[in-house]
Amino acid sequence: MTLSEMWPLLRPLSRRLALLGWASSAAGMTAGLTVAIASGTRLSPLMSTMQLVSVVAMAVAVASFVTAASLQPRYPAHGGSDSPDGRGPGEFPDTVQSFLLGSLALLAGAVVFACAGFLLRSGPSDQSVAFCQVFFQGAAASGFTFMLFSRVVGRRSRN
Repeated sequence: MTLSEMWPLLRPLSRRLALLGWASSAAGMTAGLTVAIASGTRLSPLMSTMQLVSVVAMAVAVASFVTAASLQPRYPAHGGSDSPDGRGPGEFPDTVQSFLLGSLALLAGAVVFACAGFLLRSGPSDQSVAFCQVFFQGAAASGFTFMLFSRVVGRRSRN
């Protein structure tokens, strides 16, 4: 099942909230990358504002995705393992599973930058904090997208 096949199954409010979440994630990641790449050893007032934008965008994205996923009803599990798409019992379509794997990879990136920041003698730099924000925001967007679409397709039962 592809995203274009799953998209109409989302409730209209869930679709709007998901779009808000993706747009907020993109804005937050852009602001975070701006801080990570363009800032020097100290944050200028403009870069401090950009970092605040990134944090606010992350909060908006998480809130909208959580609300979208909670408003979307869970569809019943599919039965049997002889489905035409060839999935075994208990599996999600590859399209949906890729969001979970992407989320885990991005979360690993956030952990790496956090650890690198804490290993510095001077502590985490503004750049390492900004990169952590970017990776965490990507992980959150991907993970919440997985949650939203997994509710639409439902997990296959293990009969």
